[in-house]
Amino acid sequence: MSKIFGGRYEVLERIGAGGMAIVYKAKDLLLNRVVTIKVLREQFVTDEDFIRRFRREAQSAASLSHPNIVSIYDVGKDGDTEYIVMEFVEGRNLKEIIREYAPLSTEQSINLARQITGAIQNAHENHIIHRDIKPHNILVTADGHAKVTDFGIARAVSSATVTHTGDIVGSVHYLSPEQAKGIQSNEQSDIYSLGIVLYELLTGKVPYDGETPIAIALKHLQQEPLPPSKLNPRITKDFEAVIMRAIAKMPEKRYLSAKELLEDLNRIQAGQPIEWFGLFPEDDPEATRTHQGMGRALASIDVKDSAANKPNDNLNNKRKFWIIGGLVLLFVLVGGGLWLKNFISVESTKVPDLAGKTVPVAEDYLKQAELVRDPEITYEFNDKVEKDRIISQDPEAESLVKVGRAIKLTVSKGIDMGQFPDVKTGNMSKEHALNLIQNAGFTGEITFVPVPDANLPKDAVIDQNPMPKASWPKNGNITLTISVGPQWQTINMPNVIGRSSAEAKTILQDQNRLILKIETEGSNTYPVDVVIRTTPNPGESIQQGSEVNVVVSSGPGPLAQGMFDQASNSKVMLAQSLSRFFNVIIPNSMVSEE
Repeated sequence: MSKIFGGRYEVLERIGAGGMAIVYKAKDLLLNRVVTIKVLREQFVTDEDFIRRFRREAQSAASLSHPNIVSIYDVGKDGDTEYIVMEFVEGRNLKEIIREYAPLSTEQSINLARQITGAIQNAHENHIIHRDIKPHNILVTADGHAKVTDFGIARAVSSATVTHTGDIVGSVHYLSPEQAKGIQSNEQSDIYSLGIVLYELLTGKVPYDGETPIAIALKHLQQEPLPPSKLNPRITKDFEAVIMRAIAKMPEKRYLSAKELLEDLNRIQAGQPIEWFGLFPEDDPEATRTHQGMGRALASIDVKDSAANKPNDNLNNKRKFWIIGGLVLLFVLVGGGLWLKNFISVESTKVPDLAGKTVPVAEDYLKQAELVRDPEITYEFNDKVEKDRIISQDPEAESLVKVGRAIKLTVSKGIDMGQFPDVKTGNMSKEHALNLIQNAGFTGEITFVPVPDANLPKDAVIDQNPMPKASWPKNGNITLTISVGPQWQTINMPNVIGRSSAEAKTILQDQNRLILKIETEGSNTYPVDVVIRTTPNPGESIQQGSEVNVVVSSGPGPLAQGMFDQASNSKVMLAQSLSRFFNVIIPNSMVSEE
């Protein structure tokens, strides 16, 4: 059964290994995509300080988003195993390509150089320095698309690489002079390393090599590089100038930024000239004279020493005794005084302004200021300062403190968010809604919008913003629409006379919000259940919500009256027939209508 990390990432195959991690191709079972997993080696797992740095740097690098940077998806732990989940790139690392195809053409090299420089520029603009730019950390797809990987990770392992010579051998060829001295690296250190990579692309060789890492590091510090055109005559003078400026030993003589380097690469690709005078030793006659003068001075010292007249040995021995004794005494006095001074007082330094910076960047500033590099960090929610940025510091910026002082930092956790409750369902009362909102941890200002509603009781919640179950800042503003009950208006009494009682109810009660009081009354004129009259009369003014009297017919109505009249006529005709038959007179009162 294959290994699954974090219950999500299923290992498919091992694809590589380095001094820091073993690399696997894996499948993200949740998102159904192929990823790369870097699993830290066991020797790092027990180092809590290293693990803390490792996670912090990986999380910081995860914020980078650029087409030429390998994306970091996740940082996790499975048991005792620490791992990083990254974008899977189908391709080869640049070192393999150099071994097989170098020297690359100028066109291929510029194309790759522009992509890599763009990635480094994006990282620098986000305050992230790579510190280990080398061909091994650059992946190239089959269509020539370059992606830089392991941003920020080098910083986490910088303390560990000293004891892992495999990593030193792999990186020392691309190490900047300031890194070789142990000085804190910066953006221009990445530019130097990139210059070495470009040198190797065009020549197939690195400018400095040696039998040991120390020997190579010393060459970075002391030896001038052979111009790449000496190894590959096809290199243009402009491209060579870019490389030589990038690998200048003094940072101030290099490109000031990756953006500036990219601009020159774009000019070369467009066929435009760049400024390169003074970048090569042969272009600087003053430098040549200086070196020659130093050589002659050293030579003259050797001649003087060898040609000096020799006094007798006893005199020399006495002089040596007094000179050595005096030097020892001077050393004791001066050294003792310095030691006493350092013992009594510690040098002061100015606290840098760290507000708004990320912790990794702040640590660089603290090291440069000779303060404790690992600050004491407190995290808190803040809706004004971006997540993972410093809110405040103690001591304050510009304060004078003793060298080695620890600094306390307060770092933003971003906006405190929560799921907003549903307070508009079920005719919830205003008081109940406020309790639910408070219990859910929301403390923002609440605005109440009163709205008349004849269908909801007073103080019932009609609507809400944010909507139910929405993700909302805990201190964000809230709006509740509250019913104030019906709001009455003055209207003219509708005419419902002659309508059925059901129609009258719809018109008066449902449409015009009047309260009906229905009475019945017999009528020969109006059919049963038909409105005879209303109070007030149709057209008179009345306030909505008022009571109206509605009189409805209970019959018999006009149809029943007609039947009665017909029966009376039949009775008269019968009486007349009987009087003629019996020859009698029947009084009119007997046949008249009662």
